[in-house]
Amino acid sequence: MIEGTVLDLLVPATGIEIDSLRCLHRRFARSRCRFCADACPSGAMKLEAGPLLDARRCTSCRRCEAACPVGAVRGDESATERLAVALSEHQQPVLGCRREGVTAQVRTGCLGFLEGEWLLTLALLFPAGITLNLSQCGRCDKTGTAERLEAALKGIRRLPGMAGRVMLHLATEDVSLAGEEVDLSRRAFFSFLGRSSQETAVQAVARQLQPEPTLRQKQLPVRRRHLLQALNRLSIADRDALGREIFPAVSFTPSCTGCTGCVGICPTGAIGISDDEPLRPVFNPRLCTGCGLCREFCRKGGVTVARPAYTALLAIAGG
Repeated sequence: MIEGTVLDLLVPATGIEIDSLRCLHRRFARSRCRFCADACPSGAMKLEAGPLLDARRCTSCRRCEAACPVGAVRGDESATERLAVALSEHQQPVLGCRREGVTAQVRTGCLGFLEGEWLLTLALLFPAGITLNLSQCGRCDKTGTAERLEAALKGIRRLPGMAGRVMLHLATEDVSLAGEEVDLSRRAFFSFLGRSSQETAVQAVARQLQPEPTLRQKQLPVRRRHLLQALNRLSIADRDALGREIFPAVSFTPSCTGCTGCVGICPTGAIGISDDEPLRPVFNPRLCTGCGLCREFCRKGGVTVARPAYTALLAIAGG
């Protein structure tokens, strides 16, 4: 009885959690961020002092998770941390949701969270091929997931150097496969770790024992960390060309006074301080998720944020 209660607490009814310490509204009370609310097709996500989820209206489509530029809205984060590892155990893996009738080697919640950076990451990590089983999407109340993934995939194929590289298949009919299925739910996460090496399990426990994060800490969303690792598989030239298309660009106007307030407010560490004198802000596009908080925070209008044309299709910087 006690064990069941604990597991119920680990798995919210909606499958969606909100980390207030990552939320832009918590970092800056006057932020006008609406990424999660605008992405929600059911109107379940509301914004007051911050995001509030109406569990009665939420369909767990996870589009809010894909849209949030800082990872404050998340579902099954422990599972997504292990997603790439679990898939890599299969030569040409099949990923699917947990809906009945979906055949897959690795199963997680609704695949709506993939429509952003995760989709590009999977395309880079599995050049031999990977399949997303969307065969039951038409029978699901999370409408539009298959169409949005298809649109995002078309956008990825138009990126520099990606046309002949992407071996990612969206299956609209059920697929056949051989091998054990892995359900990456929070309930199964610890048993999945038990099948992994002892060293990996020890590292995971150590991370759980780390001090709670604070607003001062810079945190990259899980999906961006994995995307950066995947990009390192490319040549420097290809990586730079792709980066110019997918990463936002922050620049500093003549109105910038060099106060470096944007350095402190940036949630991911994309803006730092120069080593030379006088001190000035410097920008690292690989760490920028395009949240725009630096621009909102600067009263002098000293910061501009430009999002690439492909941003909307990749849902990078909120979609």
